[in-house]
Amino acid sequence: MTDKRRFFLPDLPEACFTGCLRGIEREALRIDPDGRIAQTPHPTALGAPLTHPHFTTDYSESLLEIVSSAQPTLKNLQSELERLHAFVQGHLGEERLWPLSMPPFIEDESEIPIARYGSSPQGLLRHRYRVGLAHRYGRFMQVIAGVHFNFSFPTLLWDPTQPPDPLPTAAARQLRNKSYFAILRNFARHAWVPCYLFGASPAICRSFSPATHLGSTPWNPDTLYDPQATSLRMSDIGYRNKNQQKIRISLNSLDEYTRTLSCATQIRDPDYRRTGTRNPDGSWRQLNDHVLQIENEYYSIARPKTLKHLGQRPLFSLRQEGVEYLEIRILDVDPLSPLGITPITMAFLEVFLWWCLIEDSPPLSEDERFMNEGNLRLVAYEGRQPRLRLRDPNGFEPLEIRLDRILDALEPVADHLTQATGESLYRKSLEFARTRRRDPNLTPSAWILREMEQTNTGHTGFGLEIARRHADALAAIRIRSEDRMRLESCTHQSIDDQERLERESDLSFEEYLAQYLSTDPADDPPVS
Repeated sequence: MTDKRRFFLPDLPEACFTGCLRGIEREALRIDPDGRIAQTPHPTALGAPLTHPHFTTDYSESLLEIVSSAQPTLKNLQSELERLHAFVQGHLGEERLWPLSMPPFIEDESEIPIARYGSSPQGLLRHRYRVGLAHRYGRFMQVIAGVHFNFSFPTLLWDPTQPPDPLPTAAARQLRNKSYFAILRNFARHAWVPCYLFGASPAICRSFSPATHLGSTPWNPDTLYDPQATSLRMSDIGYRNKNQQKIRISLNSLDEYTRTLSCATQIRDPDYRRTGTRNPDGSWRQLNDHVLQIENEYYSIARPKTLKHLGQRPLFSLRQEGVEYLEIRILDVDPLSPLGITPITMAFLEVFLWWCLIEDSPPLSEDERFMNEGNLRLVAYEGRQPRLRLRDPNGFEPLEIRLDRILDALEPVADHLTQATGESLYRKSLEFARTRRRDPNLTPSAWILREMEQTNTGHTGFGLEIARRHADALAAIRIRSEDRMRLESCTHQSIDDQERLERESDLSFEEYLAQYLSTDPADDPPVS
């Protein structure tokens, strides 16, 4: 349980608020001028996706991922995102970035090229893992895009006696791990809040899920929707699908989290066993027949993370280093911004995470976990439904009453962050949230449906028009010559780094995979 007295905001030194770091990972499909998924390979000007620090690919060769650095302020983060997006758009030619989370029209899943990362064992692992995802879930689900918000608190918060730079002491690391998992539990309890406020996927292309029944009637021949939905991406149609509902991962401690997640990567699944790991010609179908091929396959709304180490299992790093930051994965791509997210949203998430830290956070029971997932699913499907009621341990409560109570609790946190940092966005973000609470028509999900109605376009047509506007906005951003030179240098270095990995590797893929999977995170005690 988090010690609330330790994190009484007025008692914390100012450096605890100015020493936070934040970053963004934004996913976006590349599309051609007709709004179809681009069939071209990852642009050479964006470097090697295996080793580039800013430009990589997610599931598909066409699913670009733009990754910022860890930044000390929201303004710095916004500026870097603008530079990175402008650089990308400048090298796409006639292609554009798809501005929505749910993909455009796809006639057949063969139009979704699986990402490739070269011939090194590390690159082949990434590609063949994605081949396994295609067999397990289909390619359609894998091209849903989102925005990940990364956030870390400073070392000073865990040990006020230490300077800000050195590694934390054992006691500080223990407090840090407990505190980050307390935040994760509270985030799970209240994940419906960002889903309601920032959900931006109330409609899908019929080609994505032709058998799904949404709303009373289709929008038009190519579009399905739910009139009160906020985020179909976070519903059973998207990532919260039945394939992973059987996975039970504990958020009650670092030890329980790594143990339960490691277990899911070792238990064989009967269905996946029937699928097999190889095709008759010897090519790979999946890395193994376990419930999860590797821990990356677990689709959670938030993850505890350590800094990346290429070729090292994330769970092994987590147990060795402890939690170094959180990756918030619940956000839809925001079509109102060419960057996929606005500074107001980022500011609100920071306020929300600080509140999740200072609030009491008892362990999550199975019953509460089930209740929390049900509330999130309900808000994803019909969050703007008048008089919608959410479950709590004592029964049911109207969404608007519970949201008002949470926003009231966030107010002193937003005020304190504004005073400590001089950044007015924290207070403004709460005011912004209150306007969306009072008038659900101001939420992104409602705006999307209203725009589609006014322009008489379906999901794909609407997305294509927004993509054109965003491309023009990004083309107007001017990148300083030194910033452009740095990004071009990153491109060349990433290509050299990938070629070095391919040249210096002395293991076959089978040897590398066996070595990679033999590192059982549960065999090692967690960092203290």
